[in-house]
Amino acid sequence: MTARDYYEILSITRTATADEVRKAHRKLALQLHPDRNKSKDAPARFNEVQEAYEVLSDADKRKRYDEFIRLGGSPGSFASNAQAAPPTNGGSPFGGGWSGQPRGKDQWTGADAQTFETIFGDIFGNGGASGRGPRGAGARGEQHTRSRERTQYEIHVPLDTVLRGGKFAVAIDGEQHELTIPVGLADGDVLSVPGRLDAVVHAHIADHAWLTRDELDLSYELPVSIVEATLGGTVDAPLPTGGRISLKIPAGSPSGRKIRVNGKGIPARGKGKPGDLYVIVQIVPPKDPNQLTTQLLENIRGMIEDPRARCAWNRG
Repeated sequence: MTARDYYEILSITRTATADEVRKAHRKLALQLHPDRNKSKDAPARFNEVQEAYEVLSDADKRKRYDEFIRLGGSPGSFASNAQAAPPTNGGSPFGGGWSGQPRGKDQWTGADAQTFETIFGDIFGNGGASGRGPRGAGARGEQHTRSRERTQYEIHVPLDTVLRGGKFAVAIDGEQHELTIPVGLADGDVLSVPGRLDAVVHAHIADHAWLTRDELDLSYELPVSIVEATLGGTVDAPLPTGGRISLKIPAGSPSGRKIRVNGKGIPARGKGKPGDLYVIVQIVPPKDPNQLTTQLLENIRGMIEDPRARCAWNRG
C-alpha cells in the first residue's frame, strides 16, 4: 500500500485522459519490472505503479479516489487493505465500506486476507485492491517474484484473445485456474486469480503471426500486384477481429504506403477510442512470368518514367 498520490506516482496531471494514464503506466511498468530492473527498490516502486494504475485506469474507482482525496483522505488510506480509516464525515464517501467512527489499526491486527476482502471489498466493487479486478488458450504462469506476500506470475495472452475477449487457463502450483480476458486488455495489466488471494498475474500480449501492435494500433503487410499498385483498384483484405473488407488501393501506390482503416485496431476499454488498423502496401512482382507476360512488360519498359530520375543524388 502506498502513501503517495496515485497521480504523482504515474507522473500525470489530475486531468489526464485514459490514454495518458495507460501510456504512463506502460512506460513505468517497463522501467521498473523486477525482471528488468535489479535495483533494490524496483519491486516496491513497481507495486506502487500497479496500485496507482489499478485505480486510475478504472473510471469508477478513479472518481471515488478523486472524491476521497477532495474530502481530505490520504492516498495511503484509500486502498482496501489500508490500516487507517477514511475521513470521518458521516461515513465512507463511496456509499459503502466504513461508517461511523474511525477504526484504529489494532482493530484489524491479525485479520486474514479474506476478512479484509469481505470488509473493504465494496469500496472497489467485487474484489478490492487486494485482488486485482478482472482484466484480462492455455499456459503456465511464470513465477518471478514475491511481494506483499502475494506471488507474482507472468502470462502471455494471444492477441486474438485480446481482440475478442475470452478465457485463459493458467497453471499455478500444479492447479489449473481460468482467467477472464476482457476485450482490449493492455500489455502489463494485472489480473487476479479466482480463489487465490495469494497470487497475482501480470499479463503481456504475445507476438502475432502477421499483425504488428503499437499500443492500440495494428498493422500488417498486404501483397499487391504491379498492376494494382500502378493503376489502383479495390482488393479483399482481412480484419484483425475477423471478416474482410474491400480496401481501395490508390493509383501509384509504392511499397510501404500505409492505408488507414479507422477504428479497426485494438478496442479500448470503457468509452475510450479504439485503435486504428494500418494496411501496408507490399508490391509483389510476378513470379516466373510466362512468355506473354514478359513480352507485355518489355513493351512498356520504355514508356515508364525512370523512378530514379528525380532522386536528389541523380540531378547532376
